[in-house]
Amino acid sequence: MNLLKQFTLGQRRALTFATDTHTQLNDQKTIELIDFILKSNLALPNTQACLSFVILQTAYRYYAFSERLLNQIEKPEMAQSYSLEQLPKHLKALQNTLGFYQHISVQAHLPENNLVSVQSCTNQLFAIFALHFKPQLLDLETHWQKALSLLIPFSRDELIYEPAFSATHLEFMKAVDETQCIFAPTGKYWGANEWDETLSFQSNVEGFSQDFFRFMSLAKKEGFKGFAVRFPASYSASLETLSQTVAQFFQAMNQVDPAQSACLKNNITEPGWKFTWANEPMFLTAFGTCYPLKHPRNPYGFNHTYFFFQPDFVLRKHPGLTDGKEQQSRERILQNFTRNDMAYDNQGKELEVQRYIRPMQATDPAVNWWQYLV
Repeated sequence: MNLLKQFTLGQRRALTFATDTHTQLNDQKTIELIDFILKSNLALPNTQACLSFVILQTAYRYYAFSERLLNQIEKPEMAQSYSLEQLPKHLKALQNTLGFYQHISVQAHLPENNLVSVQSCTNQLFAIFALHFKPQLLDLETHWQKALSLLIPFSRDELIYEPAFSATHLEFMKAVDETQCIFAPTGKYWGANEWDETLSFQSNVEGFSQDFFRFMSLAKKEGFKGFAVRFPASYSASLETLSQTVAQFFQAMNQVDPAQSACLKNNITEPGWKFTWANEPMFLTAFGTCYPLKHPRNPYGFNHTYFFFQPDFVLRKHPGLTDGKEQQSRERILQNFTRNDMAYDNQGKELEVQRYIRPMQATDPAVNWWQYLV
């Protein structure tokens, strides 16, 4: 049995089952379900089903990748490391990490912690589960269905925002599947809450900023790559409108910046300028409905305006952008877009700020969105 593949496929199966049966989890419900498991008899199949469910759905919510340890667990020398006696320790470690994540509040600097990542916890837990409860892996859904009455009380309120289940995230992931960027399919992403037409622009951005701060606070440890925000299509009806929206968005974010950055008051066209929020510089990719379908910044046919944030601490650690590989990687990405009739051009767009928005034609001058800052 290929446990690396089982771990990945199991997450998708947990997502489908949870969505169909309305048993999706959030951090708090996961903590409560773990408490239930720790107090229950693991010899019972239904308890085992609850265990696999909480492992795989949490792994999905945090986009945990399979680690090589899953191929090592059946070696005799690994028996002690993955004994059932180790299970409570790893479950409690997961509780502690999720407890920290759910109570993150916006502050001037991203909070530090020495907790075990969800990535590591879920891999360790899946290794123990696979080693001791292998028959359950053969038909996860049947076991989850039998334990459904136990799982339902721990279901989250689906009307409350949860990053991995948000409409923004789910639609954005469909776009990720279609993009010509060679690195995108291997990334971990979250999406912001939905735009609320009953709120002002500033109030919507304040809500997004809270979601974004939580994302940035765990992105380093969990290896996330970016955060998607979705606006109505009207905010990118034309290139000028999209430029105005970016300027307004940055100004609104700047107003609620916990670190009170002065970045928008600096010379934006100076080499090295970056938009900074919560003391973290970042890159923005804007997608708009003003672009034709074969344009690299078209939102892949979806009728929304998308903004994709990548903090530098994530972007600059990407294997394809380190150790002198950046230029080669960028050329490979451009070649792939060009091969699919979606070419873009960086001549006259050497500054990062000139690439937040792309012009209609690849060789057109850079879009000076910053002229709309007030």
